[in-house]
Amino acid sequence: MWGKELSECEFISKSEEETKKLGRALGKVLPEGALLILKGDLGCGKTILTKGIASALGIPEDEVSSPSFTLVHEYEKLVHSDLYRLGSGDLSDLGLDELLTDKRIKVFEWGESLEGEEDAIVVECSDRGDYRVFKVKDPKGKICEKLKEILEEKCQE
Repeated sequence: MWGKELSECEFISKSEEETKKLGRALGKVLPEGALLILKGDLGCGKTILTKGIASALGIPEDEVSSPSFTLVHEYEKLVHSDLYRLGSGDLSDLGLDELLTDKRIKVFEWGESLEGEEDAIVVECSDRGDYRVFKVKDPKGKICEKLKEILEEKCQE
């Protein structure tokens, strides 16, 4: 599934603000039309991360909420979906084929069923009690490098 250029990187977040900061950095480096799959336990920060991504795209964070019950929230530059309650047969009913070819950045919480999609960037979130670990898996090998640069610059400011 992963090409030779796969890179992985990990980021630790000790607060919602740090999670949003990682999301804002992601929002700055994700290419147009990117597919981002968010994995992790309930409450680990998937929607908070998405708020940061949205912020980087010019979408007010307070307009972003979990799409658990509506399944899809659409914004000018972002599609945010939650596949938790969907079976594989329901994906076509959601209009998944159209969404996957959309030029907006696409964020799928609980998107494990999409991991086989070409160029999908996967972010795994794990709750470690006092902090969270976000592991980014990038099939093209460029996102991690750019993320580290942005976050290091922020630390030095």
